[in-house]
Amino acid sequence: MNLKFKKMKKFSLLSILSLLLITTAGWSQTKFGIKGGLNFNSFKDLSTNVNEMWSSKLGYHAGITAQFRIPAIGLAIQPDLLLARQQSEMTNTPENSITMDYLTLPLNLQLGLDLLLFKPYIVAAPYLSYALQKDGILIDADWKDLNRIDYGVGLGVGFDFWKVQVVGKYVWGFGTLQEAGANPISGISFSDAKREGFQVSLALFF
Repeated sequence: MNLKFKKMKKFSLLSILSLLLITTAGWSQTKFGIKGGLNFNSFKDLSTNVNEMWSSKLGYHAGITAQFRIPAIGLAIQPDLLLARQQSEMTNTPENSITMDYLTLPLNLQLGLDLLLFKPYIVAAPYLSYALQKDGILIDADWKDLNRIDYGVGLGVGFDFWKVQVVGKYVWGFGTLQEAGANPISGISFSDAKREGFQVSLALFF
């Protein structure tokens, strides 16, 4: 009986160790890199006046990234820390523009296939941002009249090839640029303004 118990105990211990080794091996595919790209995002619903049409203005993002991959199920978690510039301009009067610089933390959840060096996947990326700087018609606005925190989600597709990653996604911002009921800035209400648009990124891993 004792011998049987010892065998069962040994088998259980080996099973636990094997599971730990498998889990560790799965999470051992960790890599770090740098990331950059272009933003084609605009601010939506900047005003209730339909004559005030706003279009996207080219921006950028750049920073660092880390990827934690579980190859057995094709899942990866990739947080980024990025400096992102978002811009928009009034269609009829481009001199009326908005520029916002954000420190952004997206959490990219990737699910796809592990095909040796080539890994295609879909990606969902909730994010949180904090405004660092403003320009254009917002330059004289007091920060207390603006929402410095933004949050939202991005959805898209991407692939990893060896040490290179390419991702394209559409991003929806849920946070507004200004509190509801706040005084208009430069004659425009920003209480419904949200970020939205397309973004393409390139990452290099080490």
